[in-house]
Amino acid sequence: MKMIRIYSKLFVVFLFLISGSLEAQIFVTPANVGSKSSDAAGFYYALPRNAVRIDVIIEKNERFKGPYSEFSSKILGIEDFVKQDETVYSIIDVILSDITEPDPNAWFFVEFDERGSKDARSLVFDLQSNGIILSADDSQQTRTKGQNSIEKTFVNAPAENRFHYFAERNLYQRIDTIVRKITIDTTVIRRNILQSAWVDRNPEQKARAAADFIHKIRDNRFNLITGFQEVNYGQSIIYMDQKLQNLEEEYLSLFLGKEVRSIIEQTVYYYPDKESKGIQNIAKFSETAGLLENSAKGENFQLVFEPLLITSILNEDNKNVGKSRLSNSLYYRIPDAADVSVMYKGKILGKERLSFSQLGVLSITPVSKTRVVFDPNTGFITTVKRE
Repeated sequence: MKMIRIYSKLFVVFLFLISGSLEAQIFVTPANVGSKSSDAAGFYYALPRNAVRIDVIIEKNERFKGPYSEFSSKILGIEDFVKQDETVYSIIDVILSDITEPDPNAWFFVEFDERGSKDARSLVFDLQSNGIILSADDSQQTRTKGQNSIEKTFVNAPAENRFHYFAERNLYQRIDTIVRKITIDTTVIRRNILQSAWVDRNPEQKARAAADFIHKIRDNRFNLITGFQEVNYGQSIIYMDQKLQNLEEEYLSLFLGKEVRSIIEQTVYYYPDKESKGIQNIAKFSETAGLLENSAKGENFQLVFEPLLITSILNEDNKNVGKSRLSNSLYYRIPDAADVSVMYKGKILGKERLSFSQLGVLSITPVSKTRVVFDPNTGFITTVKRE
């Protein structure tokens, strides 16, 4: 009887081991461990990481010197004009958001156990096109990036030439009088001969011609709005006056210069890790060149990173996770968060609280007879259904 009991116990243990091996469906190995066999059947999946995206909205102010600016004081009596070409950049807004991409340090290989049961072959994994895992389930999940939706509208003046009416006629007709003297005996005959020639105008002559045309435009506007030249039919006088005013402004720009303002956008990315904290210099900004690389010359464009340490209490329980091979389980992430601010010259330009998958804790979840759905942005579990 004693021997029968011993054999019975051994048989139960044997059945348990057999059933355990039959239930084994998948093996998951961290990609950096290097224990994957070259002919292993399976696939890779990744956990997400999050980066800070800083969209810097910059105003570009270009000032162009007029071709007749040197004669502004002499001819028009104007002292306030653009004296040299220059470009000035200034920051008008900062938009903070996050982006999600596969973490290069969090790739895992899922190996199928070909000796497993039929249920093992029915297990379905759903991944995004970039490799981030979405679910271990029997149905396909909706693929969505889930990024923050930010609508940006930039309104710029249409592109235009700097000075429309600078290219005018360069030649003018000069008529010279040539006096020819003819002496016959004691009689002197004077004969005047007119000689016509086309010569180049000098810059001052061109400037004076433009100034004369400005005065002519103003006279025409005066005659127009006083009813001397035209009878008002509906909006006709308003239309013609506006056209004359635009023409006057174009000719004045030949003396005063032009100022063109436009809005541009430049983007900087910052990838935090668990050591990130405090003020980080992420770029340089120059009023004459705009947003530059961090190695360039200019004022520091800084990011203030303040981790919230929400998952710090879980560190001890999961300190050895991510170094071993798993059976019927998957690695996933519990994200953390941080307050992110952008600072320039000591002034806070924008502040947001964002989630960061790579700052959190790596943990393990079973997939045998369990439906698991992950958030594609953080890698955290959103749905668990146990059969």
